[in-house]
This record gives sequence, C-alpha cells and structure tokens, in this order.
Amino acid sequence: FCGWAGPRRPSENKRDCGRSAMIPAVRSRVLLADDYDGLLEAWRRLLEPRYDVVGAVRDGHALLEAAVALEPDVVVADLAMPGMNGLDACRTIKHSLPQTKVVLVTAGGDENVARVAFRAGASAFVLKYAAADDLPAAIERALTGGTFYTLRTDPHR
Repeated sequence: FCGWAGPRRPSENKRDCGRSAMIPAVRSRVLLADDYDGLLEAWRRLLEPRYDVVGAVRDGHALLEAAVALEPDVVVADLAMPGMNGLDACRTIKHSLPQTKVVLVTAGGDENVARVAFRAGASAFVLKYAAADDLPAAIERALTGGTFYTLRTDPHR
C-alpha cells in the first residue's frame, strides 16, 4: 500500500510509493508577552520544541503592535503588564484578529478572574506556577477550539 501524501498543491496530490510521503507539519505560531525577561525566555524554551515562537514583547501596547504585524495563531500574555493589561489586550486582539487564540497567564487569580478572562475572549487561563505543566496543554486546547483553566489554586498543596 502506498502512502497518500495529501493535498498540498494540485500538482503534488499523488501517491508516493517508495519516496518520502511525509508532509512537513505546519507548526503553530506563538507570540509571547510578559514584563519579565526571565519568564519570556523560560516560556520560549518550553514552547519552541512544539511551536514557532515568532516574538516576545514586554508590554501590552507592544503586544498589540506585534500581534497585528505577525498574526500569530496563539498569543500567550501575562494578565498584569505595563501600558495595557492582558485583559484589555485580549479584547483588542480578539476584535482585530478573531482567529487568534489568547492564553492569559497570571501569578495569582481565582475563578472570578478566570471568568472575566474568558468573557474577554481568552481561550485559556493558566497560573504561572503551573505554566511548565499547563501551558503546552492550554495552547493545544485553544488551537482545537477548546478552553483550559489551571485547576490548582494553591501551589503548596
């Protein structure tokens, strides 16, 4: 049985017997925003094996400019950033780029803050202490049209 290469361009829709039938996977593009360089670098290292990290910015206004210029699939943004907070940036991004998914990350927060984030258009709400475990799952859930919420509220439990 020959593998099906799948549709790429009309001229490439053919079976590939013996030659590579692998189509390079299209990696989702992620834009990062946080006012702490160390965290941006940690997120970049965490996400680059799975995604194309197309940029990293340190405030809400820079996030809006980068989002419009880069049109990422996903924005990962801190809730509390200088210039414009993550909630306001989320609302603006979802208005300008409705196809872009937004994952909001915060050092603290509860169910009420998460509800506000989801009403603002976020697809996911992740607590920073759980980001190493939850951020990739949150991004995947957002990309498939779902939502994600960090369930743990106390990192010491």
